[in-house]
Amino acid sequence: MIPRKLAFGFLYLGLIFLLLEGVLRAEAIRVGIPGLSAEFTPVWAAKDRGRLKKYNLDAEIIAMQGGTQLVQAMVGGSIDFAVMGGAFLTGALKGADLVMVATHMDKLPYSLVVNPGLKKPEDLKGAKLAISRFGSSSEAGLRVALRRSGLNPDKDVTIMQVGGQTARYAALKSGAVDGTVVIPPLSSAAQREGYNVIINMTKLGVPYPQEGVVASRQYLARRRDTLLRFMMGFLEAIKDIKTDKEFAIATISKHLRMDATKDRQALEDSFQEVVLEQMSKVPHPSLEAVKAALDLLEKERPSKASTDPRDYVDPSLMLELEKAGFIRELWK
Repeated sequence: MIPRKLAFGFLYLGLIFLLLEGVLRAEAIRVGIPGLSAEFTPVWAAKDRGRLKKYNLDAEIIAMQGGTQLVQAMVGGSIDFAVMGGAFLTGALKGADLVMVATHMDKLPYSLVVNPGLKKPEDLKGAKLAISRFGSSSEAGLRVALRRSGLNPDKDVTIMQVGGQTARYAALKSGAVDGTVVIPPLSSAAQREGYNVIINMTKLGVPYPQEGVVASRQYLARRRDTLLRFMMGFLEAIKDIKTDKEFAIATISKHLRMDATKDRQALEDSFQEVVLEQMSKVPHPSLEAVKAALDLLEKERPSKASTDPRDYVDPSLMLELEKAGFIRELWK
């Protein structure tokens, strides 16, 4: 058995050779995210602090309007891989060659925010409620929230595709919809502006592959070293934002285009509730979370599709980094 320190040295030696091969030009990658949210702070931080550049990666981070659109982009080849949630399962169940290789958020984080005239769950009957796209994590979160409130998502409300969190919140403020699901900082900002929270799912601890790194098996086979280097920068960025509050808040503020002074409390809420409480330090793929998502998709699941959560994850990259000592050295 190779000692951990030696294995760790071999890993770094291999990476050095890879870096030397591309020393004149960093490898370009296109990383997709399904919208703008504090959930994606690690990928922004990895680029902003130079963690990806350190591993010879030139990353373009592309925000889309929901996970469903992002799955289509990956299948079409315009995106290399993504940081996204359960929408990858909707695609995988329909035959898309996608697996989650890391899960940095494995619980539903949403709050169901509604206009001031709605006070209790029964008031939601007949309401128009916004999600990003059908098949997305926002739809899963909304459906769970409604069921937990005693409502039938298919009969009691109208679910509308609107777009990312900022678009959904704008639709709520304009009166185009009666409510939506959001996470901090928008959930806390909405409360300060007089909107009501019918249910806060962060307190329920509902398992779900909310956010993680998703790639195709084909990409993983052909460009494993690229994805491994991305994961190293990504994990370093998770540590950065968990241990450097001001950097984390500045990153969220920059990418969500919030005022660092005026919106300080909302940004503080995002740091506490999302970064500290919900993001895993060691984001192994969560079989429990994937199984819960598969259960939610039971009615939409093709009869021939696997119900085994192990068929939708690939833990090998995280295991490799763990066995090589990278994670232990990172957090010691």
